[in-house]
Amino acid sequence: MIEQLKKADIDNYIDFMKEVFDYDIKRENIEKLIKKNIVLIIKDNNNILASAVLEERFEYIKDAKYYFLSYLGVRKKYRRMGYASIIVDKINDLARENDIKYLELNSGNQRKSAYYLYQKNNFKIKDTTVFVKFYN
Repeated sequence: MIEQLKKADIDNYIDFMKEVFDYDIKRENIEKLIKKNIVLIIKDNNNILASAVLEERFEYIKDAKYYFLSYLGVRKKYRRMGYASIIVDKINDLARENDIKYLELNSGNQRKSAYYLYQKNNFKIKDTTVFVKFYN
């Protein structure tokens, strides 16, 4: 039911990302993404219903491997059916198998259903403020 994104699924993944996040993505960027990251997907036939991207990172000061989670999303038609929780469960399994110490993510305050999902899955809110500086 859950698998890693393969090259054969890239076109479907691009359609998924357009619908769920309203992003237009270049195929070559997805090819790079799957070489360096774990892209989990849940499919029904060739239709991608849900997905998440995991990037393995290393915290040198703490001497700890961790995952950074991004782009966890479910198509609108399939929300509230447990697909995001299935992906989080798979991430937990991968973390245990790969000696991952923690999972980190960023989420906007407006994403109420995402907050519920994270709290239900024992995520803790870090007391931080994210600053961003953009360069052209």
